[in-house]
Amino acid sequence: MNVYDAIYLTAVTALLPVLAHEHLRHGKYRESIPGMFGARLPRPPLPEIGAGRERVWMHSVSVGETIGAGAVFRLLRARHPDWEFVSTTTTETGHAESRRALREANHHDYAPFDFSWTVRRFLDAYRPTVYLFFESELWPNRLLECARRGARIFLLNGSLSAKSARRYRLVRCISQRPMSRVRAFLMQSPEHAERIRCIAGTGRDIHVTGNVKFDSLPEPLSPAERSALRRGWGIDDRAFVVMAGSTHPGEEQLVHAAFERLRARMPEARLIIAPRNPERFAAVAGEFALHRLSCGPSGGAPALLLDQMGVLARGYGAADLALVGGAWNPIGGHNLLEPAAHAVPVIHGPGMHKQPDIHRIMRDATLEVSEDGLADEMLALALAPERRAALGRRGREAARQNQGAAARTVETLEGYLA
Repeated sequence: MNVYDAIYLTAVTALLPVLAHEHLRHGKYRESIPGMFGARLPRPPLPEIGAGRERVWMHSVSVGETIGAGAVFRLLRARHPDWEFVSTTTTETGHAESRRALREANHHDYAPFDFSWTVRRFLDAYRPTVYLFFESELWPNRLLECARRGARIFLLNGSLSAKSARRYRLVRCISQRPMSRVRAFLMQSPEHAERIRCIAGTGRDIHVTGNVKFDSLPEPLSPAERSALRRGWGIDDRAFVVMAGSTHPGEEQLVHAAFERLRARMPEARLIIAPRNPERFAAVAGEFALHRLSCGPSGGAPALLLDQMGVLARGYGAADLALVGGAWNPIGGHNLLEPAAHAVPVIHGPGMHKQPDIHRIMRDATLEVSEDGLADEMLALALAPERRAALGRRGREAARQNQGAAARTVETLEGYLA
């Protein structure tokens, strides 16, 4: 046992009541916790990879990071068809997204919890030669054990908030050693690069390659595809459709109340709510009497629940207006790019601190609206089709202009792996 194991044991002991409550009440962690302790490891272990090939372990935390990882994976897979890929995530929703966005990966699993012994079991089973981790997953035992076995380590699409940077500086005495094992840091922006430089130390290989989430945009729906998707949901082509995606507790109440005001002026309007976490589907459907789309067409119901994973990114294309959740509460915002890719106008709340770069780039192409102003803005846009179209075009153009990070990431990475 090392110092990191001791810290984790203390933290897990303190968190056990919370984890038990979430498991019993919402059914969370049924798959992820056993997976993180090795329930899905291959038996027998994988053989050593052949000379001249690589076995690449790609780790992303949850849905958003995994979507971005998919863009890098597709380029690497195309350039190196003989390489093997192991994709891991931490959350169950992320695991489902991994099987979609990285479906051609050779193996899908949950990342090992960062106890030294669970990490060693994982590495014994998969034997990766390269470890790629996305955004900010700086787990010390994972970095130390990978390096000890000769795996080359890279942080891709790196992001580090000012708050997280301050925390790392406070524990620099125990974070420096594992961070020194990272061969190169490929960061989203100059600001993120400067923060990682301050905590990783001078002389480290740090590159600014951009945000790969811009390279993971869904294909816009054609008019025929949009019409077919609406018909499948039981929605008339003439209806004004509001899609509220990735919502959290409190946001459904806000959105539903604003929609009721809109529907008083526009009876043909339809609302679709897609909660961020699938364990909340049943509760949200019951609270607002929503028709669950997994049960088939809506039959004319005004408010619907999109309760199918992996559908939201494409589903935005069936909407006339998108509300992206996570920014009317402390979560910090979610992906504005998915609805923008379809040229659907986007409204979000003021709390976008977890998506600073996307927020900065999309600031003039989306609408930031407070809780008090949401109903009025929804109605104003519903009554102004030309304004909606112009806003949608700006969003799509802003998203497309910032593509190319995945290619820069792969080119930089290949310079090291060569």
